[in-house]
Amino acid sequence: MRIILASSSPRRKRLFEILGMNYEVIPPRVKEDYDEYESFGELVESLALKKAREVFERTFEDRIVIGADTIVVYKGEILGKPSTIEEAKNFLRKLSGDWHEVYTGVAVVWNEGEHTFHEKTKVWFRNLPEELITRYAESGIPLDKAGAYGIQDLGAVFVERIEGDFYTVMGLPVGKVWEFFMKMGWWR
Repeated sequence: MRIILASSSPRRKRLFEILGMNYEVIPPRVKEDYDEYESFGELVESLALKKAREVFERTFEDRIVIGADTIVVYKGEILGKPSTIEEAKNFLRKLSGDWHEVYTGVAVVWNEGEHTFHEKTKVWFRNLPEELITRYAESGIPLDKAGAYGIQDLGAVFVERIEGDFYTVMGLPVGKVWEFFMKMGWWR
C-alpha cells in the first residue's frame, strides 16, 4: 500500500520518518484559511482533511494519505504564519511570559474511509528579551511557522515548559498517528 504525506513541511517529514515506514511526500495545493469553525480542534481537523483529500484526489492506486495542520492560539486569537518580520516580532512579544496553545489536526484518507483527530498542547514562554525577539525574527526562520516560532530550532529557548505532546508543537503528534496506524493494521 502506498503511503503519502500531504505536506510541504520539512519538520513533518522528519517526524513521519520516526514511524519507520516507507512513504512519499506530495505537497497539497490548498489555501489555508480560517473562515468558519466552531472550535480550534475542528478547524485544524478540517484543514488537515482538506489537504489530505486534495492529494488523495490527485493520486491513484491503493493509498493512504495523511494531512496535518497546526495553529497557535493566544487568548482566543489564532497566530498563523507571520507575513512580515514585524508581524513575527509582534507575535513573539504577545507570547512572551505567558501561556498559549498549539493545536495540530491530522486527517487520514484511504480508499475505504477518512479519519480525523487533533491534539492540543499548552506552552509557556519565558520572558523574552527584545534582543532575542529581534535576532530570531530577522533571521527569517519564523516566517513559515505558526505563531512565529519553531520549538525545534532557536525557538526552543523561548519555551520554559509544556503540558501535552511535544510533537504536537512541532506539527505532527507522532504517537497518535502510530496508534491509529496500529489499529488499522498499517504499521509494519
